[in-house]
Amino acid sequence: MNENIGKLLIKQIILFSILIIAIVSTGVLYYHYVEGLSFVDAFFFTAITISTVGYSMPETLSNTGRIFTSILIFMGISVVLYGVSSVTAIVVEGKLSDYMKERRNRKMIERLENHIIVVGAGKTGQYVIAELIREKEKFLIIDNKEENIKKLLEMYNIEVPYVIGDAAEEDILLNSGIMKARALITTLPEDSVNVFVVLSARTLNPNLTIISKVTDVSSIRKLIYAGATTVVAAAEIAGTRMARLITRPESVNFVDLFAFGNEQYRIEEVKVNKNSGIVDKKISDLDVGKKFNVLILAINRFGDIIFGPSGNVEINNNDVLMIMGKKDNIDKFKEFVKA
Repeated sequence: MNENIGKLLIKQIILFSILIIAIVSTGVLYYHYVEGLSFVDAFFFTAITISTVGYSMPETLSNTGRIFTSILIFMGISVVLYGVSSVTAIVVEGKLSDYMKERRNRKMIERLENHIIVVGAGKTGQYVIAELIREKEKFLIIDNKEENIKKLLEMYNIEVPYVIGDAAEEDILLNSGIMKARALITTLPEDSVNVFVVLSARTLNPNLTIISKVTDVSSIRKLIYAGATTVVAAAEIAGTRMARLITRPESVNFVDLFAFGNEQYRIEEVKVNKNSGIVDKKISDLDVGKKFNVLILAINRFGDIIFGPSGNVEINNNDVLMIMGKKDNIDKFKEFVKA
């Protein structure tokens, strides 16, 4: 829609310019070849005629020339009124404003890099976006209905780039900067559409991390074949959690504290690289509990999970630490690990 507004604006400007050039050219040619004025005088007289400034007419002007001049005046007034009314319509109807918003949106998309693409601005998409906002991630939204996106942006009072269209189409994904993106999350309600989105995204960017929602668990295999990295079955997760609220309520409530409670609390992963100052150091030497008020829950060492590591365990290069604590404290620990 905004793209059409931009094209309409340009088309109206071009049409107005063509009409002005046509009228001026007609006047100059007539006054030069028929009335015998020089090109400079012909142009000058055409200009004051169209603008209705009101200078006196040349004494040599014929009766035919007077009729032509009258017609030229009416044509000039009509074109000017058309131009003014067109510009007024653009401003009054908000077309110019919409066009400028579209330009700003395109600029934001062009600057995106290593971002996350969220497909679908429905209920699931809203929760995904809320979490990405809390984590201060760069993301872009794709939905085929502009009103869904606008409603969501107003809900969270944010300005993020978006693309309107069918995410299963390659052009839409390319417009969203998929070649520079690091992940895609598709939350559409129809499993078949999610399959097409995943397939298109995987074809365009083989290194992309793709997370897909699934409604019917029988579609999980199709999404995996299409190229999804991880498939989330909403019904299965909801059903399992509901059952565990009865069978193991204490453990579920404890996990909820970090998943759905105070947003300051988190369980996050921290990657250790070879330049980190904690490589080859024991956990007890780091004293992370006192210094950062965080807890190391586990270590992922090339797929081998060490749960509840003791103080004697040494941190190796490429270890992934699972940390629990407040968000601010985890951020401080991350900076410490990078040093």
